[in-house]
Amino acid sequence: MFYPLSLFIGLRYTKSKRNNKFVSFVSLFSTGGITLGVLALITVLSVMNGFEHELKTRILGAVPHAIISNESQALSDWQQQIPELLKIDRVKSVEPVVRGEAIVQTQSSLQGVVFEGIVPEVYGSDVIKSNIHTGSLTDLKAGSYHIIIGQSLARQLNVSLGDKVRIISARGSRFTPLGRMPSQRNFTVAGLFKVGSDVDKQLVLMHAQDAARLIRIANEQVTGLRLYLDDPFDIQSWTAPVLKEGQNLTDWRKTHGELFAAVKMEKNMIWLLLCLIISVAAFNILSSSVMVVSDKNAEVAILKTLGISGKTLNLIFIIQGAWSGIIGALIGTALGLLLSSYINETMSFLGLHLLSNASGGARLLPVLYQPLQIFVIMFGAMLLSLLATLYPAYRAGKVSPVEALRYE
Repeated sequence: MFYPLSLFIGLRYTKSKRNNKFVSFVSLFSTGGITLGVLALITVLSVMNGFEHELKTRILGAVPHAIISNESQALSDWQQQIPELLKIDRVKSVEPVVRGEAIVQTQSSLQGVVFEGIVPEVYGSDVIKSNIHTGSLTDLKAGSYHIIIGQSLARQLNVSLGDKVRIISARGSRFTPLGRMPSQRNFTVAGLFKVGSDVDKQLVLMHAQDAARLIRIANEQVTGLRLYLDDPFDIQSWTAPVLKEGQNLTDWRKTHGELFAAVKMEKNMIWLLLCLIISVAAFNILSSSVMVVSDKNAEVAILKTLGISGKTLNLIFIIQGAWSGIIGALIGTALGLLLSSYINETMSFLGLHLLSNASGGARLLPVLYQPLQIFVIMFGAMLLSLLATLYPAYRAGKVSPVEALRYE
């Protein structure tokens, strides 16, 4: 098979024995550095991607992506507004909601919650619907005063299915001879859900008409319209609807934006720190390539006397030096994919449990691959290795045969 001369000699140099054993050690060390850097970057970022996806699914899947409300009064003509909102690009569904803050009281406990009065037939949160393990949304019927709560909240209140709780809301309070009294009603626990986020401790679901009676508004009125988008992270480029007078729009960034910003910052910092490991390994490639050029000065001089051009010599040492980075990047990518695939089994074997669920058991680390991210890491490591060989290759091309062979 025909090989270009520079490729043939460059690959031979990668396998040849060095006169200086230290040069071989540094070359092997630089390959190992690239391997470990790529392995760590792929593994850690895959786990971080998994965490980000879990947050997106468990939190943004359970809360509205945007909500239209009126601070001063309830919405009365919301039925006419829904068709207009559904015409907006990226809006997946729109649903009415009666929402407010309240206190849930039992014989032994008090807990602050957020209650949502929903219409079960059009309820848009697929995450909560798919995680109701006891009861169902059909149990929420107008006038039944049934509620569905998170499992964590039920544990805090020490209640189970069929127990009654008192929900007290400041909204809808009225004056009595004894002073201002909050609105309150008894509700029956008809279902439990478990999403695996703070929603389990805070959210109480009931029928919209029951919630309307709790806060003393008309049955046909709601406090807001909830909008669900195809992709909540695409909300920056989303065209917000034209609101009626007195209405305002609030999206998920106001309530959960800081959390996702913190996760993104952590991910970027981890990316930066692990990239520095690969950069250090690339500097090791530069060092080993410089030493290889010095080690093979006599051979370079002989090649020059045989008529090899400086450009060909440059390519020889670029191939020789970059080979360590290419092999390290390929091995690191393979090992990174393998380790991240079996990260939970590896952690269990080592006896490490970084996460625990509410019941005290171990949780699995989420892993999510992004093919583009993996290719960027792999080819980025190869590119850094290639750039690290340019100076040593330039030095090889400038070797003077007379000076190199004078004492040979």
